[in-house]
Amino acid sequence: MIYILIVIAIVITETMIKNYMEDNLKLGERKEILKGKIILRKHYNRGMMLDFMEGKMEIIKKISGLLLAILLIIFAILLPKKGKRILKLGLSFVLGGAISNVGDRYNKGYVVDYFSFNTKFKKLGRIVFNLSDMFIFMGCALIAISGYLPVKGEKLVEEAAKKSAERINNHM
Repeated sequence: MIYILIVIAIVITETMIKNYMEDNLKLGERKEILKGKIILRKHYNRGMMLDFMEGKMEIIKKISGLLLAILLIIFAILLPKKGKRILKLGLSFVLGGAISNVGDRYNKGYVVDYFSFNTKFKKLGRIVFNLSDMFIFMGCALIAISGYLPVKGEKLVEEAAKKSAERINNHM
């Protein structure tokens, strides 16, 4: 259940942020936050990552819709199974981000991106992200980690949880 709540929280939070950006910033307008380290800038991504396939929205909708459907099926199959917490968390992050971005593509015809990093590397500073992109990235990293440490990682988490529970019980 917690994994479904994570997906819902990501979608709701991202929707609120995107709506705020739509209502309060003009397209291309820049505002610096966190002492200039992050730049808020509304950008409409009419393609995939980094505007790849820009202007081919119908193909992009089909591809992203199909990938989202596959992720939902995998998530639904995996969710009731015990263990695999890291994999489930990673899928939750990816799904939350994907639902938000795919929703934008279908509802608006573009994805609302709104922040970039102020960096010495000019190319990196021109890339505009959204929170969904960050969750997709983190989720993919967790999925990769779960693939390398599926048994050991789960056992370590379970052992740590058991030891913590034992310590709590011993102190009571």
